[in-house]
Amino acid sequence: MQTQTYKTPNLDNKTVQKILEAALGCWTRDGYHGASLKEIADRAGVAKSLVHYHFQSKEHLLIELQAMHCRRVALNVRDRLLSSTPSFESGLSAMDQVFDAMIEVRHQFPFALEVWRASMQNQAVRERMHSFEEEILALFKEGVETTLGPLAQRLRLPADRLAELLQVALGGFELKLFLNPDIPRLRRTYDDFKMLVMLALNSGGTPS
Repeated sequence: MQTQTYKTPNLDNKTVQKILEAALGCWTRDGYHGASLKEIADRAGVAKSLVHYHFQSKEHLLIELQAMHCRRVALNVRDRLLSSTPSFESGLSAMDQVFDAMIEVRHQFPFALEVWRASMQNQAVRERMHSFEEEILALFKEGVETTLGPLAQRLRLPADRLAELLQVALGGFELKLFLNPDIPRLRRTYDDFKMLVMLALNSGGTPS
């Protein structure tokens, strides 16, 4: 029996964009389990069959919605980095931008929980989620290299390992924000983390 796989839809397709935006609106209002694909299709102004044409399942639509959001944040960060001179300060500023985006869309975190839950029962979701995580890690690595430029050679950790560390740390902040949405307290903890990052960056050394 062939294992189902989920492919990334054509995000330049206007219908795909309308479906994703409609899904976000429906699920934000009614919750993931409270809105059907038909309701999403109606909100997008397309036939339900067209939703199934671009997205193999409700879970597939959900994970692509999460991916769309992360790509938007990454593109905004990239645009900001390209307009600044490589420096440790630029890197911290990029982290701030990601953290602020997490605060802004914290109501979407339950969608991520639904993706994780679905991945435990659906191999296609698990594989697509894995490829998505690798895509985000590559964006983190690109961000580190763009931010630091030649300064990356002074890091004790190679750029790919620093990128993975930042991805895990920010994911932890996202979970903490969901469990205890005390934003001032979490921002203070984030500032402490950022201070440790700055100390590590300024320590220099040869990558291992």
